[in-house]
Amino acid sequence: MPLRTKDKHVRRRAIFMQRIKDGQAIGGGWVRPERAALERLTEAADPLHVFLRPRWYEASHADVVFHGFESSGRLIAAFPLTPRKMGPFTVQEVAGPYWPFRSIPLAQDASDTEISAMLSGSAARDALGSAWRLGPVQDNDPALTRLLPAARKGGWTMFRRSIAHSFDIDVATLQAKKPWPSKSAIRQSRNYANRLARIGEVDYRHATGADWTAEDRDAMAEIEAKSWLADQGDDADTKFRDPAARAMWEAVADDPALAPFVFCSIMRVDGIPAAFTFGLEIGSIRYQIANNFNEAFKECSPGRIILTMNYADAAERGVPVINWGAGDAGYKSRYGAEPGPEIVDQLFLDKASWIEPLASTILSRRGWRRFR
Repeated sequence: MPLRTKDKHVRRRAIFMQRIKDGQAIGGGWVRPERAALERLTEAADPLHVFLRPRWYEASHADVVFHGFESSGRLIAAFPLTPRKMGPFTVQEVAGPYWPFRSIPLAQDASDTEISAMLSGSAARDALGSAWRLGPVQDNDPALTRLLPAARKGGWTMFRRSIAHSFDIDVATLQAKKPWPSKSAIRQSRNYANRLARIGEVDYRHATGADWTAEDRDAMAEIEAKSWLADQGDDADTKFRDPAARAMWEAVADDPALAPFVFCSIMRVDGIPAAFTFGLEIGSIRYQIANNFNEAFKECSPGRIILTMNYADAAERGVPVINWGAGDAGYKSRYGAEPGPEIVDQLFLDKASWIEPLASTILSRRGWRRFR
C-alpha cells in the first residue's frame, strides 16, 4: 500500500510539472477579457457560435464571470463560468440558456498547440477550477470537439453523461428528393386554415427580436396559459408565461447583434392568440425552441398550420437544417425529423486534485461514465 501511495504522488507531481512546462511553451495566458474583446472573439469563432456573445450568457446567469485565454496577442477562447453544486462538490459550469446548448466561443484559427497550452498548467486550474462542466451540448459541437484532446493531454479526467438525441430536419436532403413540406402537408394545413376562417378572421404576424413587441410576447404567454402546458403547473416549460424565462429572452433580444436571430410567428383568430412558433435562426441552422396552440382551437390544428407555414418559409429561404431538440419523436418524424447528434454533459476533473478520485466514485453512481 505505501508503494502505491508513493507512486500516485509521483505521478501527480509529474503531471503538475508537465502542465507548467506546456503552459510556458506558448506566449499566452489567462485573463479577464474586456467586453469588446469577447465580442470580437465571437466573430472569430465558428459561424454556428456567432450568438455566443456576452449578453447571451448574462441573460440567463447574472453571476457569470468570463475567463479568457490569450495567445500571440489575441483572445482565442472565453469560458463564461458560474458556480453550481453537484452533490457535495461545487463545479464551475459554462453558463447560458439550456438550449440551444451551452458552449464557448473558440477562435477557429486557434492551433491545437495553443488550445493544449490553454488547458495545461496551474493557471488553467486557477481559471477553471479543479472541476468544470460544459453542457448540455451536442457531441459534434465545434468547441467541444477541439477541447477534448487538449483536455486529455492537459491532465484532466473526463466524464460524460448522455441526455438524449436531438431531432434534426435535413431540409436540403429532403428537398433533393421531393418538395418539402410535402404537398399533402400543405394541402392539409390549408384545409385546417379554411376551418379556422369559418370561426373568425385569421391573421398572422411574423417578427424578429429586432421588431417584436410586448404585445407579441403577451400573446405567446396567453397561448401557453391556454395550452396543454396549463395542466403542468410549476413544472411547465413555458418561454413567455414564466416571468424569468421571458425576461431572459427579452434580455437576449436587447443586444442589437442577437436580436435578428430571434424569430416568432403568431396566429390570431378574431384577435384571439391561437398559436405561435418561436426560435433562433443562426447560420445554417434554425433552432425550433417552442411551438404551441390555444386548446380552444384544437379541432382546427392551429399549431400544425403555423408550423407548416414556418417550415415552408425556411425551406424557401434555403435554411438547410432545422434542429428541433429532444423528445416527441413520433410527432417530429411526421415532418421528416430524424435523430441527430447526441446531447451530452461533459465534466472535466483535475487529475492531480484531491477531488478527482472522490468525485469519480460518486459520478459513476449518477449516470456519468468515464470518457477516454
